[in-house]
Amino acid sequence: MLLVLAAYPVVLVTVMAAATIIALPFGGRPDENGVTGWPVADLAVELFLLACLIPVVALAVRLVLRRPVGTLASVEGRLRLRWLLLCCAVAAVCVAGYAAVLFGSYAVTSPGEPLLGTFTGAAAFAAALAVVLLLVPFQAAAEEYALRGFLMQVVGGYGADPGERMRDGVLSRVLRSPVPAIAVSGVIFALLHDYSAWAMADVAIFGLAMAWLTWYTGGLEAAVALHVLHNTVLFALSAYDGSYTDAGTGSGSWYALVGTGVEVGLYVVLVVWLARRLGVRRTVPDGG
Repeated sequence: MLLVLAAYPVVLVTVMAAATIIALPFGGRPDENGVTGWPVADLAVELFLLACLIPVVALAVRLVLRRPVGTLASVEGRLRLRWLLLCCAVAAVCVAGYAAVLFGSYAVTSPGEPLLGTFTGAAAFAAALAVVLLLVPFQAAAEEYALRGFLMQVVGGYGADPGERMRDGVLSRVLRSPVPAIAVSGVIFALLHDYSAWAMADVAIFGLAMAWLTWYTGGLEAAVALHVLHNTVLFALSAYDGSYTDAGTGSGSWYALVGTGVEVGLYVVLVVWLARRLGVRRTVPDGG
């Protein structure tokens, strides 16, 4: 954890400085909203910075924990691609449900008022959408690797090999349960977003549900699938009116919270059902 906390700021400063240096000769000007002065370029930098969490936690796993990076992904020591693709199919249905609730609730409560702002223009929209489609999958997956992979394993590791004096104690049993790791991951995930009110509850529900699914399915695939599709849709919508410049802030709305509740609730039920039917491995194989 100390290595991650020390290395990531170095990556952060390096990438931001490089982006500024590259932008300056082309007329870019850093401001309070970004390091280049161009909204789409700043969006790309922001997403890339989050994606950099993957190599940072991978470095910690290899250098400190001395185990394969694939052990972050699942109990089988690798990303289970077939299971990931199945989860993506389920996630697509649930994200469509989220969008339907979001637009439907807004249409009922605010008839005649558009949910999205003024169209930013074809060129700006196309550029932002290209950035979203290219980088959001890595950004969302990186958050899962860092928070549902690395952080959950670090917290859970405290109860993995207790000493003789605490082997049967209450603290030992609590630490060996998935509850602390799920709670810490979900809370940290929420606190890392500059949200308030409805939006904070929204992201907390999402984070806790993804942490539980990671434990239940023995891997990150389910969480990565929903996170990638959910974020892609949200960023694509924000690309329409350029509101991605304010991404990660605000108080949200009750209908967005309801939409997330429907999306996450349906997704958890379907993934659990599918995992049981397919016999998805939840524990490390003997000798693994």
